[in-house]
Amino acid sequence: MKNSFLFCKSLLVHSVSLALCSSFGAYGETFNSSLLVGNSADMDWSNTKLVMTPGTYDLDIYVNNAWRGKFAMTIANDDKTTVQISRDDVSLLGISDLDAAVEAAPVRLIDINALLHGGKSKLTPGELRLDLEVPQAYVITENRNWVSPQKWDQGINGIYTNYNVNYYNFHGLSEGYTNSDNVYLSLNSGLNLSSWHFIDNSTWMRYSCLGKSYWVNTTRYLEKPIAPIGALMRVGRAYTTSDYFDTVRFRGLTLNKSRQMLPDSERVYMPVINGIATSSAVVSVYQDGHIIHQLTVPAGPFSIRDLMPTGSRGDLSVEVKNNGGNTERFVVPFSSIPDMLRPGTSDYQFNIGEVDMRGINDHSSFAQLSYSRGINNYVTATAGSIWNADYRSFLVGGALSLPYAGSLSASAETSQYKLPGESQRHGEKYSLSWSKFFPTKTNLTLASYYYRTQDYASFSDYILTRANIADYGGTNTSTQNSKQAFSANINQPLPDNFGRLMLSAYWRDYWRGQKTSRQYNLTWSNVFNSVNYSVSLRRSEVSQSYYDYETNNEGNVVSSLRSRGNTENNLYLSVTIPMSIFGTPGSVATHASVQKGQYTSSDVSLSGSAQNVDYSLMLAHDRDGNSRSADLYTSWKNSLTSLNTGLSMAREYRQTSFGASGNILAWQGGVIASPNTGRNFVILEAPGVENAVVNGDPSTRTNSHGIALVTSATPYRQNNFHLEQDGTKSSDVDLLGNLLNIAPYEGSITYLKYKTDTRKVFMLDVQDSNGDQLPFGALVSDNQNQELGYVSQGSQMFIKSDTMPDTIRINTSKGKLKRSCVIKQPKENATNICR
Repeated sequence: MKNSFLFCKSLLVHSVSLALCSSFGAYGETFNSSLLVGNSADMDWSNTKLVMTPGTYDLDIYVNNAWRGKFAMTIANDDKTTVQISRDDVSLLGISDLDAAVEAAPVRLIDINALLHGGKSKLTPGELRLDLEVPQAYVITENRNWVSPQKWDQGINGIYTNYNVNYYNFHGLSEGYTNSDNVYLSLNSGLNLSSWHFIDNSTWMRYSCLGKSYWVNTTRYLEKPIAPIGALMRVGRAYTTSDYFDTVRFRGLTLNKSRQMLPDSERVYMPVINGIATSSAVVSVYQDGHIIHQLTVPAGPFSIRDLMPTGSRGDLSVEVKNNGGNTERFVVPFSSIPDMLRPGTSDYQFNIGEVDMRGINDHSSFAQLSYSRGINNYVTATAGSIWNADYRSFLVGGALSLPYAGSLSASAETSQYKLPGESQRHGEKYSLSWSKFFPTKTNLTLASYYYRTQDYASFSDYILTRANIADYGGTNTSTQNSKQAFSANINQPLPDNFGRLMLSAYWRDYWRGQKTSRQYNLTWSNVFNSVNYSVSLRRSEVSQSYYDYETNNEGNVVSSLRSRGNTENNLYLSVTIPMSIFGTPGSVATHASVQKGQYTSSDVSLSGSAQNVDYSLMLAHDRDGNSRSADLYTSWKNSLTSLNTGLSMAREYRQTSFGASGNILAWQGGVIASPNTGRNFVILEAPGVENAVVNGDPSTRTNSHGIALVTSATPYRQNNFHLEQDGTKSSDVDLLGNLLNIAPYEGSITYLKYKTDTRKVFMLDVQDSNGDQLPFGALVSDNQNQELGYVSQGSQMFIKSDTMPDTIRINTSKGKLKRSCVIKQPKENATNICR
């Protein structure tokens, strides 16, 4: 036996050596092709320069070294080796701008070289491989984490509700406090039938002080994603959607481009980097001195379209290193604001219906449309309009991304309207926004300014004013609009671990000097040995004009315009110290505030979590009334719901609260609950597998029926679900593959089922009729020849079956000798004889 092993080992080593030598060195003079079939058998495999005879071959095609698939390619019968591809397969190569080449081809087969935009092809017959070298600008890159629409799953039928219920009880312990009981219930529900989703968002409230309760419906509409046009349609009671006009509650139709359906590279703004390589080159993209992208491109134009944001907003530096040492460098501006779109992408929102504002009897019909398009790296254009019988609004604007200047967006809107009893009015609104990341790492996240003329009115302003005139006999004046407003946010990191400064400013003025408000907030924050601390200074200024009436010496009543104002300076201090509490993570935090140079309030809190329970305890003091209070809050998330409770105690009052939130979903397989809320559902079923964790989240587990509910899947993206058994329950159930994936539609209920083996495991001690052990590894089956298990060491037999079989057959064959034995009425905890 030992000699046989050594012979096999020697034979294996020599075989591997021979294969390696053949691969790396030599050209064989002859090749036996008798085992080949079809056109492959007719090839001249013996020549050092292989030539493929005419015919059709299955070739692996690579475009710039990226595999595109296996295609049936035709080798033409001419003087040179011409490779042709079917017209139907051209679109699968991932090469853009091929319409002209395909239309010019007079026959079904197209010369592959006509599709390469000046590139070249290389055929390797020995590997049945065809390499296509195409200028990178014409190569369609695959989008990461995106799934093509053909693979989106519209889901199954079902009904669900996301609930949030809270109860508050307030009990006064001193005079001036009124006892009260309040209940709040929010239900965000849906009914899914095929690809249609009926959505209802409602709340129920009860206030003991008012002595009544009532339902309030916020929105109720029918929704359908429309993949062919990449849009989301809603019909019913909803809110208008627009990035440029005020939101209005209405009843009607909404059709919006769904940016969620787009690949990641088209959803968020990033510039497209274009250039030309004079030879094969390495293109490197830098931001803030760090490389963020690199790829090798062939000679010709290249285009990088799939860059994703890195978190920084600095300009991009591009370096093109051509073969031969020639290096080209250029800068691509990047400073994003919400209005910017990627070049070639667009966005639109369309709303049509009638006004349905709460408490307003005006139900005027209107239509609203806004459209934006990314023209190039530097310009995004925008236009919009609102149409009503007595109201018109038109908007034009755009966004610019300029080198060294950042991003600017501007818009101009004009409104024309007619109020009851008045002539036509019109006004304008001008808006400007600026965003810039400076070399000093100063991040001006967004500075916005708008100016509105006195007679400008948004559509919601117009409806409210007209309703006021109709219901209350208003003075036939336009709405008191704000005149101008400015806001800015600046973030500045400091050197040498000195933290960072954040400044925000906001001010607004109103026409006729009615009101002026100013607010400034400066915050310094830092971290030292994991301790977070911050100091914030806030200043607010509010002034308001009013008319004062008095009687003069002649006895006449005269009015005078006066102004009153209020200025507050507040200082806030905060410190948070992380720590371990009984072996679990927690923290201690304290806050204090100073107003007008005097201490006003402070608190200290302890918070943490342990075994799905979050808790916090706070002691607070308020200088006003010398009030002291203690607050205890806990929340517990189990497999069915999320519960919370709170208790506040003070000398003047006592308050208790209870709450619950989660989701309940009913489908053809029953009813299932989850402590999490959402509206992109995936039902996972693993028959017989109980208490298994989904994707490592202990709040999402399979129930006693092996079913788990995921409530927040990402629509139009591949979602992977990994199931992990806890080893305590249903450990005898085998999970045959614990990873499944799906790409659901937005708002859908999808279903995935794992394959499991729920048969029970039986262990038996067996012997043959002579009392000897049975051979190791012998297969075990039942009367129907279905495999049940095997014989292990020590002549122990492991079988899997729903119930203990009446008869067990063991295959004890050896070599060509076929034989078996049978056990009648097998029993556990006993020695079974196989006869």
